Amino acid sequence: MKLISNQHLGDWKKEETLNPTMFFLILLPPIIYESGYNLHKGNFFQNFGSILVFAIVGTSISAFIIGGGVYVLGLADVAYKMNFTESFAFGALISAVDPVATLAIFNALDIDPILNMLVFGESILNDAVAIVLSTTALELSQMSSSVSGEVAVINGFVRFGIVFFGSAGIGAAFALIAAL
Repeated sequence: MKLISNQHLGDWKKEETLNPTMFFLILLPPIIYESGYNLHKGNFFQNFGSILVFAIVGTSISAFIIGGGVYVLGLADVAYKMNFTESFAFGALISAVDPVATLAIFNALDIDPILNMLVFGESILNDAVAIVLSTTALELSQMSSSVSGEVAVINGFVRFGIVFFGSAGIGAAFALIAAL
């Protein structure tokens, strides 16, 4: 790289840095595709309801607790002061936990495949739930203040459903196209 940059053939410092767009569009999809391809589909779809409950309800509860805690600590001048929607968006992003070490230990110890699938399935879906919750919270914070609380909550649930199930549908469509 230094040899090429000395020849003034381009801005290699810019090329060396990892661009988030490149990561999300080029590096991440093959990783997700490989995980889905090697997934034991029987255990996953047999426990799909439990996995969805853990991912959606668990991540939402964690986001509300962390977001509420950050908001209260901000009001008490213990932490950085944010409004509630910013605190909730932060809590949603932080509550997505990837149990990589736990799954590695499960595989090494030959733990029950159902328990392994519950943890693995929840770890796959909680990232999507966290992204949807945080973007929904940030979009609600940008809505006008004339919107009532009930309309904002209903709008949040509708937005959550559209993004969550819409992205799942797009993923299923691409998986079917790839299978053909």
